[in-house]
Amino acid sequence: MSKLRKRRREYRFIGFKVYADSDADILAWWEAIDEGQRSDAIRDLIRERLGLEVRRKRQPDLRELLQMREDTAWIRSALNDMPGWLEGVLHQLAAMQPVVSGVVPNNVQPSAASGLTSNDGDRRARRMKGATW
Repeated sequence: MSKLRKRRREYRFIGFKVYADSDADILAWWEAIDEGQRSDAIRDLIRERLGLEVRRKRQPDLRELLQMREDTAWIRSALNDMPGWLEGVLHQLAAMQPVVSGVVPNNVQPSAASGLTSNDGDRRARRMKGATW
């Protein structure tokens, strides 16, 4: 019984030169790709440039995953710290606001302190009771 040979796919070799002095950025990118993934990366770039659908999903780079992990940890930390930070900001804002108490200095009349006569104050109080926000 003879084994059936698997038919080889037809292919054409496409190559180009990359110069160490003027194409150092391309060489660095090329060297960063695993040897078994280089042809796929070139195919994906060409298809992407031609506006065609990329057939393979690009595997995320380990550096990208590490950066994503650091960013996620930073966001989690910031969200956990936010209530305390907001509380501190509100305390600072409250400290800057003038404190109003019901105590009026002895030498100032109540109507003069508020700038309103008693009739104006009563009228304002009635209007505020009926106000809807």
